[in-house]
Amino acid sequence: MSARILVVLAASALAGLAAWPAFVTTREAQASAAPTPAPVLADYAQRDHLVAFYENAVRQHPDQIVTRMLASQYLQRFRENGDAGDLLRGEHAARASLALQPRFNPGGEMTLASSLLSLHRFREALVHAERAREIEPGNTAAVAQVASTEVELGWYDDAHRLLASGGTAESIRATGRAAVSRSADKTLGADVALSTAHARYDEVNGNLAQARRSIDLAMIQTDSIIDSPAESRAWFHFRAGELAWSAGDGGTAERGFREALDIFPEYPRALNGLARLYWGERRWPDALDAAIRAAKRMPLPETLSYQADAQRALGDEAAARATDDLITAIARIGKAGALNDRALAIYFAERGRDLGAHGRHFTEHGRRLDDAVAIARRDVAARDDVFAEDTLAWALAQSGHWEQARIAARKAVRRNTQDARLQYHAGVIAMQCGDRAEAVRRLTTALDLNPRFHPVYADDARRRLARL
Repeated sequence: MSARILVVLAASALAGLAAWPAFVTTREAQASAAPTPAPVLADYAQRDHLVAFYENAVRQHPDQIVTRMLASQYLQRFRENGDAGDLLRGEHAARASLALQPRFNPGGEMTLASSLLSLHRFREALVHAERAREIEPGNTAAVAQVASTEVELGWYDDAHRLLASGGTAESIRATGRAAVSRSADKTLGADVALSTAHARYDEVNGNLAQARRSIDLAMIQTDSIIDSPAESRAWFHFRAGELAWSAGDGGTAERGFREALDIFPEYPRALNGLARLYWGERRWPDALDAAIRAAKRMPLPETLSYQADAQRALGDEAAARATDDLITAIARIGKAGALNDRALAIYFAERGRDLGAHGRHFTEHGRRLDDAVAIARRDVAARDDVFAEDTLAWALAQSGHWEQARIAARKAVRRNTQDARLQYHAGVIAMQCGDRAEAVRRLTTALDLNPRFHPVYADDARRRLARL
């Protein structure tokens, strides 16, 4: 590594050490017996330099290791700034590593699997993750990668069998933050990859409380490792906030998102989480600010939809229409990659909403219902998980195809996923199809999970229950 990069990284490390006490004191929920958070290193500030360093190394002395490390740098830069071009560059470099060493290259296989997973080429990703696990059956990161990919594909029974047989995280999953405060030994043996995979499985399969405990433990462990990338550390705090929001715990959710921003400033995922939280609470100026900041770094359709809703709620219809146009442009540009299909289908399916503080009614999203159904079907073909079925169900419902929507909604709730919007959609569809008991059950579940899951649909759920 060049002297210049070493000096920069050393300076970042010293800056992190100087900030360490301040960071520790802000962690109100950190138990005294848990591993101490390490300094946060601003590695993201040197990402372009590191990419250039490895690019030069590959040009001068290509081998399977340095080529794979270049691929990893591309993927990390994508996670930090959302440039999909880095995913393609990462895929190319990972394939180059495998070309240089086609056999017994688990790192190359896993890096390629990560690239393909982020590109939403799930089945291809699973092939390479499985190859890595076959090479190193005891590699828990490979086990976790296979299981996580199976969850994204909706292959929940396969994921369960694999995680159950891996089993090394079972004792970790059985403990919680309170247990950590009693014994640091519980977290010192934590396997972050397996805990993260278990959390996603539990989240989808109706055990939100267990998912939150697993993520909390993985977060504490990751925070204690000094060379964890800042974005990776921030991701766990974001994820803790996301799960808290799903459980209706707004205060913990906001704290998690803000902790993520303390670790990785202007982190788009955390800002998007704040925008969604404020959107659900009708805190329109706050929602608009968070959405605009997130969209500057990563203009995702979901983020922009919060921005458009906030602009309409605040009376700026011209700005909202401009944001709508941007979302449509992203849909056209990204059609080949299909990275944003789920968010786009929901956006195009949504009906008009009364979002104003003074009862103003704004123009509806639902101008492209046929597109919403087509995009949702494409998403189901790529990964038939519960969220894909929910998206299809809602697009069909908004298009008036209620019986087809009912079939998809039943698939969406088959794992009892504790997601308020998913439960609300199923409740509305059941009500329309004349199933009163199912409608009451689903709408009640939605409000029990998060009484502020949506700025309009939460109130609509209450009105529907009153009629039922």
